[in-house]
Amino acid sequence: MGLVAQIRDTALAALPADRKTEFEQYLTPESVASQAVSLFTPTPFPVRILDFGAGTGILGAETAIYSPSGSSVTAVELDRQLAALAGQTLDHVGVEHEVLCEDALSVTLDPVFDRVILNPPYKKIAPVSLATESGYVPVSNLYTAFLVCAISALKPGGECVAIIPRSWMNGEYFAAFRTWLFGVCSIDVMAVYGSRQDHFRDSNVLQEIMLLKLSKRAQGSLVMVYDGISPSDDLQTVEHVEASLNDLLVGGSRILRVRRQSSRLAGLPTLAESGLWVSTGKLVWFRNRDILLSEPEEDSLPLYWSDNTAQLEAEHPVSGSRREQWVSNNAYERHVVLPVGSYCLVNRFSSKEQRHRVMPSLLTSTVPFVADNKLNYVHQGTSRNTIPLDTELAAGLTLWLASSLVDDWYRQVSGSTQVNATDLRELPTPSKKTLTRIAQKLPLNAKPSQENIDHVISQILEENS
Repeated sequence: MGLVAQIRDTALAALPADRKTEFEQYLTPESVASQAVSLFTPTPFPVRILDFGAGTGILGAETAIYSPSGSSVTAVELDRQLAALAGQTLDHVGVEHEVLCEDALSVTLDPVFDRVILNPPYKKIAPVSLATESGYVPVSNLYTAFLVCAISALKPGGECVAIIPRSWMNGEYFAAFRTWLFGVCSIDVMAVYGSRQDHFRDSNVLQEIMLLKLSKRAQGSLVMVYDGISPSDDLQTVEHVEASLNDLLVGGSRILRVRRQSSRLAGLPTLAESGLWVSTGKLVWFRNRDILLSEPEEDSLPLYWSDNTAQLEAEHPVSGSRREQWVSNNAYERHVVLPVGSYCLVNRFSSKEQRHRVMPSLLTSTVPFVADNKLNYVHQGTSRNTIPLDTELAAGLTLWLASSLVDDWYRQVSGSTQVNATDLRELPTPSKKTLTRIAQKLPLNAKPSQENIDHVISQILEENS
């Protein structure tokens, strides 16, 4: 595969930076291609292979090399230069092939393929609905659109392997897509990379990436799950677990986890079922620049950003912050003001590399205030009506969300940098009474350590079991 990898590397170096950024297009490294192909079920019979959004054709070529003699490849690639390189790649491996220089999302393909392999562009798009045999599927991202079309091109019983972000596994944006996918395919293998940098080291990929193997049939009894793999791993020998799909699903929106949920969380209601609600801060700063204030004025209101929530207790104002810390009372006219009381604030963005994915902070405000749109806030009202929490309840919830147990739960359900309100509502959460007990045992002003937080919460959960 030396020449095939060389074609890919040369094409990557020549691909304009703005093109890669515009479509979030990352040409597949040889090591990742080999891992992806290894997930296909061995067969003694020739297969028809579709390389969908082929780039330089490395995935189709690798699949053909490990397929029986007499197999063929159809490559679909919009970019004329890349399509020509895909032809060279497939010529080099000596497989029967055709290269279609067409838009993968509009090309007409009959469902005749035994194997489909793809590493689609990852870019977000305006929501659209794609027609399939089982109805219309709403998608809001190029990679899910490609995956819908790829699966539609599979024959019954055919297999698809995709190199995609993990973000489809959780969040409201992908709920309809998940429902469709579970209805038409068996989830056979999920292999999640441990680092966001290892797999596409030369392309600056920021998403958490996975290999997903699907079969166009009813769901199989078990899903094979690899968590934390690297591109050098042999997936035939590396450690993995097997679980039923139902054991990996969470909540009404069918969030898909990488591991079974901890037994310590079994039986706990969701945060929403515990009588709590997660909303998103109402101030979008760039639409409200005219009311932002660097210094307080008469009747001005405090403004909270992620800068203010770096500790378990929110701080205001933050000295030296580049962010304005107040808004004028015109904020009332913008309908962004939240009422006096106690809340648990949670940053909406965090990465896999951070010590905690869920970063909570207690806010007890004696005046009305404003929260930036990059903060979630937990209260006991509804999406239309904000009702503050009792202070001890808010403190207990903050400690619960800061626990290692919650951090592990969230890492298993989310591969994106966003901490979605929808996902938090599905988080297993003790009763309000239990949360209050946590706060009473661990006063926040004593600045409890992570070890203390985890120990006390574990102790209380055992007492309640």
